[in-house]
Amino acid sequence: MTGERLPRRTGKDLQLRAIREILRATVEALPLDEILSVIANMAIIVFDASTSWLMVKEDARLRTVVSRGELADALTGRECAVGRGSAGAAATRESPTILEPGDVDPADVVIGGLAGNAKPVVLLPLRAGDRSLGLLGCVVPPDATRDVSFLLILAEQAATAVETAELREESRTWRQRLDAVFEQMSELVLVFDREGRLALMNSSAAQVLGQTGVHLGDSIADLVTKAGLYSADGRQLSPEETAIARALRGERVESAEERLQRPGGMTRYFLVSGVPLFTDRRMEGAVVVWRDISELRRAEQFRDEYLSLVSHDLRSPLTTVMGMGDWLRRMLERKGLKKEASSAQAIVTSAQRMNAMIQDLVDTVRLESGYIEMHKQPTDLVQLVSDLVGRVGTVQDRARIKVEAPEPLTQVPVDPDRIERAIVNLLTNALKYSAPDTPVVIRLARRNGDAIISVTDQGIGIPPEDLPHLFERFYSPRAGLKAEGLGLGLYITRLIVEAHGGRVWAESQVGKGSTFYIALPIA
Repeated sequence: MTGERLPRRTGKDLQLRAIREILRATVEALPLDEILSVIANMAIIVFDASTSWLMVKEDARLRTVVSRGELADALTGRECAVGRGSAGAAATRESPTILEPGDVDPADVVIGGLAGNAKPVVLLPLRAGDRSLGLLGCVVPPDATRDVSFLLILAEQAATAVETAELREESRTWRQRLDAVFEQMSELVLVFDREGRLALMNSSAAQVLGQTGVHLGDSIADLVTKAGLYSADGRQLSPEETAIARALRGERVESAEERLQRPGGMTRYFLVSGVPLFTDRRMEGAVVVWRDISELRRAEQFRDEYLSLVSHDLRSPLTTVMGMGDWLRRMLERKGLKKEASSAQAIVTSAQRMNAMIQDLVDTVRLESGYIEMHKQPTDLVQLVSDLVGRVGTVQDRARIKVEAPEPLTQVPVDPDRIERAIVNLLTNALKYSAPDTPVVIRLARRNGDAIISVTDQGIGIPPEDLPHLFERFYSPRAGLKAEGLGLGLYITRLIVEAHGGRVWAESQVGKGSTFYIALPIA
């Protein structure tokens, strides 16, 4: 222990410190108007002020909210623009403004009533950082202006009180808004405490779960049993598998599908998201949001029934038409009736075209909804292209096609059947929209981690304004020509390629031909 002495505190230091602590406790305990009233009274009692008042900034104006002392009536209800008059100007400064008795302007809208008074007026700005919050004013004894430290403490506490009140009011307003949103949300919102018990739910959740007997205080196991909580594949969930339990273990859950399924009741489908709730790194509970997708699931069931209708009930008669038409053609050819046989072939061709259009519609719906699973496997694209070229179009068409692969490609993970469909769509278009004596070239190369497949023709080309729309649904790929089919070929190609994580695009010059590209990630 050294012989150093602690610095001595004067009686004034202790008084100021005590007053600061008293005011700090007051600010935390009382509403704003009562806090400001206490501060105004303390200025009169402790500082021997004859009058004190406080003004609060509201938008661009100052308004007197508290006035005490001999001349309080002259200040009650007074207001002015910030920056105007003695009070308005003093509120924008960082240090106190002291007005001697002769300095008060009788015409001042706020302190004009203090003119003729024999005591100085001290105006102290209330500030929070760079923000002006208001003003503390006092009429004080002449000798008091030499040391305004006490008044500075009052101004500091008044500023803290105003700022705290603003934050409290803003917090209350937001809390009311959040409460309103919470209650009015159509989604089911459930809050669980750290013990896994239901602590809070909004009205949507209460309406749905109340019918199953679920109530506040229930455990996750109670909820699973009472509500009948099942996984997306129809298996009843254990409490530990639920999104609630996963969130309580600290996991963020996004769009996990769960079902409410009770005996004799309608199944409801939900996408469930959940997050843990932490306070100072301590787990306090979890909140989960259930979004009802029952209508979407029922629409998907209708879609499946629709696909079954289209792909089976409509295509079966077409199969009969094609079979009978082909039989008729062969019979007419055997009898030497070539003209009639040609008409029978037209029937078969039209039925085949209709069958292809139906297949395009079915595939479009399935691809758009993700209904078609991609069975990816390492595939030699050069071999795949070489094989499909031998099956495309007529003998004359196949003679026009050239395959170029300057360098060997590593095997690429794709669904061979789907990718073949995409390439065939590009290849048949190239053959269809170019002259019979011109070549169609398929090139395979590697570029920036992608396998690039391109199909180039020397056809009529595509106008620049059409290029951005080529891969849209129902868009005709060649302007000026009679459209065949539904305009879904390129759209289906895009869906297939994008399902592989790839992309498609086209380059063209009118009168010189076009090149269509498919890029597939190799990794």
